[in-house]
Amino acid sequence: MPKLAESARTASFASSRGIPPHTEARVTPPVRVAATANSEPLISNKDVEHELPALGQLREALAGGRYAILACEPTLEGVLCAVGLSYLAHAAEGQVRLARADACQPSLAEAVIAIPGSECDAAVLLARRVWQGYLRAIEARPREEFPHRLVYAAASDSPDMPELVHRYLRLCFARGAEVRLMTADPAVIALDDLARQVSNECEKTRQFVRFSHLADGSYAASFRPRADTVPLVAQHFCRRMGTERFYLLDPGHRVVALHEAGERRCSLVRLEEATAHDLCDLGELADDERYVRAMWKRLYDALTLEGRGPAERGYDLRLHFMPRRLWEGLTELDPRSDDPGVVTPERYRG
Repeated sequence: MPKLAESARTASFASSRGIPPHTEARVTPPVRVAATANSEPLISNKDVEHELPALGQLREALAGGRYAILACEPTLEGVLCAVGLSYLAHAAEGQVRLARADACQPSLAEAVIAIPGSECDAAVLLARRVWQGYLRAIEARPREEFPHRLVYAAASDSPDMPELVHRYLRLCFARGAEVRLMTADPAVIALDDLARQVSNECEKTRQFVRFSHLADGSYAASFRPRADTVPLVAQHFCRRMGTERFYLLDPGHRVVALHEAGERRCSLVRLEEATAHDLCDLGELADDERYVRAMWKRLYDALTLEGRGPAERGYDLRLHFMPRRLWEGLTELDPRSDDPGVVTPERYRG
């Protein structure tokens, strides 16, 4: 069975931030699944049966006349793997449904089948195989944006996301390229709604992430979006900060994007809850960080338009473009940023 590549440099960075070595390099971000070249080897049916016991469990449940609920990781890899297993088990659409592993509520007639997630190489490789089948079914062209709506939809926090993506994929495999014109189909509408919500949340992530300069020379940021957006926007920050060593943490979805100075891509790591909590503490800041924060807040205050206070009419408009749930991480809205500290960086001394 083909193996996933590992990064020694990223492993070193992860270790320096307290991320256990066994956690790193076993995560494949959605963009990698979606960008897999057609020439890469795909996992065979024999390898799936050997590496993923969930397939045998699903076949046994269906053979006994029961229905099945596939409890999967709420990620693109987890959902695509679950869809692939349902097809390999020759399950009809009405015989199986997908649910988030952390919100699975089976009925009395349903057998629960646990589907491995992105920590399992075989699951990721099966997800790649399903993705390639999806591209062939809709006759996707190179660099086309249409197929990537599925990537955005799978990043949604909606409890119904796995089943909505499952129904959409079955529609694509059944109707092929015709699905492009089926804009009024309920499955297409539901997927488009998820993708639109996640796209909006990606834009907020790009706008409102604030990095801090740490004492070791690297940069760090913690952000809590309402979707799993960090894997989707990590490359944006890689382009903007390509010469810097940084990490972007989403403690809610327990994912961190790690970037080594000079690297062309970020590496993504799914974390244990305790590790994600520990990373929220950025540690010791660089000497110039407080001074720069104070300068940025002073500029923001100077440019603020009148009429945007809590008791004024423009406050609702401000909340629309800058949701209050994101204010916690904004240095320009933190009163502590008014204090520039006692150290004036040499490059700012006049």
